[in-house]
Amino acid sequence: MTEDAGSRLQPARGVSSPSTSPGLLSGETRQLPLDLVEKAVGRLGWVGAVYAATYLILYLIDSYAHRGNPAVEPHLDFFTRSMVVGVALGLAVFALARSRKLPPRLMLDLGLLFEVAGALMIAIAETCMPIGPAYEIRGHSAVAVWVVFFVLVVPTSTAKAALASFTAAAMGPLGMMLNIAWNGVPVPTLGQWLLLFSANFLMAFWSVLLSRYVYNLGAQMGRAKEMGSYELVELIGKGGMGEVWRARHRMLVRSAAIKLISPEALCCDSAEQIEAARRRFEREAQATAALSSPHTVALHDYGVSREGTFYYVMELLNGVDLETLIERFGPQPASRVIHLIQQVCESLSEAHAAGLTHRDIKPRNIYTCRLGMQYDFVKVLDFGLVKVRGGGGDTRLTQDGLTTGTPAYMSPEMAMGHHDVDARTDIYAVGCVAYWLLTGHLVFEASTPLAMALEHVQSKPVPPSERTEMEVPPELERVILQCLEKDPKARPQSARELSRMLASCRTSEPWDRERAEQWWRIHVPAVSGGVPASLVAAH
Repeated sequence: MTEDAGSRLQPARGVSSPSTSPGLLSGETRQLPLDLVEKAVGRLGWVGAVYAATYLILYLIDSYAHRGNPAVEPHLDFFTRSMVVGVALGLAVFALARSRKLPPRLMLDLGLLFEVAGALMIAIAETCMPIGPAYEIRGHSAVAVWVVFFVLVVPTSTAKAALASFTAAAMGPLGMMLNIAWNGVPVPTLGQWLLLFSANFLMAFWSVLLSRYVYNLGAQMGRAKEMGSYELVELIGKGGMGEVWRARHRMLVRSAAIKLISPEALCCDSAEQIEAARRRFEREAQATAALSSPHTVALHDYGVSREGTFYYVMELLNGVDLETLIERFGPQPASRVIHLIQQVCESLSEAHAAGLTHRDIKPRNIYTCRLGMQYDFVKVLDFGLVKVRGGGGDTRLTQDGLTTGTPAYMSPEMAMGHHDVDARTDIYAVGCVAYWLLTGHLVFEASTPLAMALEHVQSKPVPPSERTEMEVPPELERVILQCLEKDPKARPQSARELSRMLASCRTSEPWDRERAEQWWRIHVPAVSGGVPASLVAAH
């Protein structure tokens, strides 16, 4: 069974522009991919936490070591104040990075300010104790270590790295001057100045070169994420079967969505299994690409990367999936449910006529979109579990012997592991989706996937009218319950038959184009106003 793990993408959330702006120096031709930036933000948060903990521990050690020393104790008060500021600074960076409230790239820029401020606090702590003229300086400032460490953790462009590194190095002398002015520390000799702070600037220089290497390595990883004629731009969905990226055609500048499916997700361990999966993938991609219904997501291209990752290129949708629709806006009126489900039936009618059984119909695989000036235009996607009959035999992208699908929308015959399922298993799933749209509830509730599957095999569904305050026409309820029959022979025998049955259901107020457009303008103005909210989920 495949468990949903895709991210819940909000319909009004736009997709950022491609990460292809020119670099500041030669060799930096584009920004880091967003997924690498987000990981760097996570590391930055932990750096803040480690900084705060280290500062506090060293303060406690120094305070204990110098306790009772009359020549030092007067200067500890200034050290204490710097400790409070340093710990608060580290914890603030940790909290802000973990909250994800700021855009990732902006958070990394703020991280560079943290590098400078953190270096100042380190310098104040190091120079708060008096240094006599005869005191022999041994070792170097921790600011030098801090500058190099930060470059490894927070990748940035060479120009920004140079500015932040040399500014952080200058915090050493500044910290000493603050201690001289406010803490009464004697002025060191010229030799002591050099021994204390020359290493800071030397390591700042080397860190700039290191930063360029780290940054370009990340950029190369971004360039490596190219599939056929498409370049991956931004991760927009992730789930159990793979990832979905916003992509751009390198020559046509056309946006698209690319789904990546790793061999591991298909339980392929050997070269023979991977090759067999590749052949199945190609057959199914060809079969799906042959579908021309406007209510089936368009498949532009497909292939296998050098690393063995399967991918296919789809149109980028401008709308919201039906699971998010109900979770955000609640159960929908019967007229709209009929309108949406009839379009699903149009997609499935063509697929079934071509010998394709989807096998994973569920709300998150159905999008209602704005297409041109049409609102509530349905797209059925993710034929990744599709089953093909005829011609080249029975093929599946998943391996034989595995039960696939989503338990909450799984027909009894699929739950029992039957491999001879046909179009009527999709009819059952469509009934589950209609039930969800009308009530906001799953047909059956269970604590585990296995228990959910058993419910579909054994239990009788509660009529939808008993689980919602919305009006459910008796004719529509009978159609849905017929779709949910345990015996496939008792269900509507085709998607076209189901569409005709839905068309005969009477509602108090029909769902027409005007009502659909009004709903979108009120509830999802970003999409209705033409602002891209192109979303697609991974499963």
